[in-house]
Amino acid sequence: MAPIGKIYGYVGHAKVNRTLAAAKYNGLEIEVVETQALKGDTRKPEYLAEFPLGKIPAFVGSDGFKLVEGRAIARYVAGLSDNAKLLGADAQSAALVEQWIDFADEEIFNNAVQILFLINGIVPYNKAAETKAWDNIDRALTYLENYLKSKTFLVGHRITLADLTLAANIRMLYTRFAGASVQNKFPNTLRYFHTVANQPTIVDIYGGYELLAENAKFVPPKKEEKPKAAAAAAAPAKKQEKPAKAAEEDDDEPKPEPKVKNPLDDLPKSSFILDEWKRTYSNEETPKALSWFHEHFDREGYSAWQIDFKYNDELTQVFMSANQIGGFFSRLEASRKYVFGTMGVFGEANDSAISGVMIVRGQDAETVLGVAPDLESYSLKKLDLTNAEDKKSFDDYCLWEKVLADGKKWADGKIMK
Repeated sequence: MAPIGKIYGYVGHAKVNRTLAAAKYNGLEIEVVETQALKGDTRKPEYLAEFPLGKIPAFVGSDGFKLVEGRAIARYVAGLSDNAKLLGADAQSAALVEQWIDFADEEIFNNAVQILFLINGIVPYNKAAETKAWDNIDRALTYLENYLKSKTFLVGHRITLADLTLAANIRMLYTRFAGASVQNKFPNTLRYFHTVANQPTIVDIYGGYELLAENAKFVPPKKEEKPKAAAAAAAPAKKQEKPAKAAEEDDDEPKPEPKVKNPLDDLPKSSFILDEWKRTYSNEETPKALSWFHEHFDREGYSAWQIDFKYNDELTQVFMSANQIGGFFSRLEASRKYVFGTMGVFGEANDSAISGVMIVRGQDAETVLGVAPDLESYSLKKLDLTNAEDKKSFDDYCLWEKVLADGKKWADGKIMK
């Protein structure tokens, strides 16, 4: 396929990444012309002749159509096909996509760039200005964190340009400026970022990142040292140094939130060891493992549930549905020690369903599974394993031999152990 045009910038730039990702979702190719402002590329006469503002990204279509400004370029590419619905499915969703793009750029990108300019000396360093930018980012991430408690994606149940924009900006923030103390403060946002960045369609653009361990800081330039003899004569009496502990207390770096104890740890001790079941299921023939399970299962300490995706009419390719299950399981990571699950894709391309069973600690599935924001896309039904019908259904899911009521057979699946 011939490229639809050229984008001037570089892979890794947030505003370039979103455009390349939009092209991938629409099945299009764009040639990247390596262009970096810090290397002086945007000040070259030949570049300024094409783009007088001297900014990146810039775009030239194969038909000669030119665009500058990252939002406009990404929106144009996203709108070249309607198959992926990147700009929204109707007027309301389109407005929400636009809202979140504005949020991502105004609240995240612009404040991150302000920090970049300050800590790298591109503008004179000002502590108050840096603090203000960090405060703005904290406020924005707090708002985003609350929104993502019940959401997988920003608008509806699929990726839109809003997600491609926000994830690109968060990638920049979390790999260049904001360390673990910020990332861990907003777990829903971190899960959301991992989910979008690792979508199979765009993982080659957004993936391969390394999250920053500590916040980036301004390092003042070293002062010229005085000659040793003159310095010794001019030096005042040495002050007593602070003990290490006091120095730590003076550190204004945000500290990680103290780890909160999980209420499930306070449940009465169970005779059923979930890890032992996971090992048995992995190492034994499944019929033998199920015999062990039903012999040892503690119905007071654990509960069994059937879980069904609510929006099967949106499913297309079987492998994409299997990836969706994998994404759901990855977002359950915080509850891994309390849950076991096996879920499958039933049917065939464009006529499939997602369904499975879960074992969770306690009697309230949402307490365990609610750490995954996309849980709201699934319905839950408690199973009574003393009931012959429920027991057989549970076993069939574990055996990967389940057939749904409408005749759909197991096509692919994932296991959470």
